[in-house]
Amino acid sequence: MDTSLKALRYFMAAANSGSISEASRQLNVVPSAVLAAVNQVEESFGLQLTTRHRAKGIAPTATGKILMGRIQHLLDEYELLMVQGAEMRSQLVGTLRVGYYAPVAPAFLPALVADLLRDNPRVDIKLTECDTHTAQAGLLAGDFDVILCVAESLAPTVTYETLVEVPAYLLLPQDHPLASRPHLSLREIDGETMVLLDLPVVSDYYSRIFNEADIAPKIASTATTLEMVRSLVGAGVGLSLLHMRPVTDLTYAGQRVVGVPLSPAPDPLRIVMGHLPDSPRRLVTAFTDQVRALFARDGGRRYLVTPAMALGSRTTSKLKPLP
Repeated sequence: MDTSLKALRYFMAAANSGSISEASRQLNVVPSAVLAAVNQVEESFGLQLTTRHRAKGIAPTATGKILMGRIQHLLDEYELLMVQGAEMRSQLVGTLRVGYYAPVAPAFLPALVADLLRDNPRVDIKLTECDTHTAQAGLLAGDFDVILCVAESLAPTVTYETLVEVPAYLLLPQDHPLASRPHLSLREIDGETMVLLDLPVVSDYYSRIFNEADIAPKIASTATTLEMVRSLVGAGVGLSLLHMRPVTDLTYAGQRVVGVPLSPAPDPLRIVMGHLPDSPRRLVTAFTDQVRALFARDGGRRYLVTPAMALGSRTTSKLKPLP
């Protein structure tokens, strides 16, 4: 005959208190329930574990005392298991897989990851750099839980929300004659040498706005990473067009670059967060909530270069780090 954890708990209360009635009072049950539990435990083991006395007194036998230690250990382990289970419900657990578009997410994604991992040590996060098409395909294939990308040819089966609309700005070496201007038009850089980011979406975007402005800049170099473009600009190879601003105006090589807003501003790129419409895991919900909160605080303005907030000072002071 199997016994239950409740019966073991009742048995321990009776054996420790020495009284069926006292155990029933402690457990807030009727005495007959305690007595039935003691009988059940003894029948399960096929051993006499207690001796009964008049006036409902009860005491463990020598065998009962030996088993009491093991029963108590079992009950303690069960309580610990339940506590740990509750903690796991309150803490986030598992792997979060995020696909991100390289030119935009590095400005804000690391801070979000750090916050999530600090509060949830059982979480690990896998970040995969990709273009918008690959990000969407990965989400639909189950390779990603969340994607952060540019709103371009969005799949209708994915749930998207706009995080921020990002205007293009010009990036110049700090010592460039135009670097001190509060804003520039594309016409004013006609004939300048350019360094461009060569990635899906942005390459087409550059071609479109150059055609609309009726200019034909000289392309000295292209690169597939944002930091290489910034470093080439810092080295004086040419100017560039970018969207999201880093939190520093220094390149990897230590040269200072300056962001100047475009006026009139071309159509911005729309940065979106996507996930599947099915009810997501708690971990996915927590991450998407953090992303929303980050952009809700100031509309993402800290990552933009607009006439009111150009990247880089006109002196040699550094940008303040993000809070």
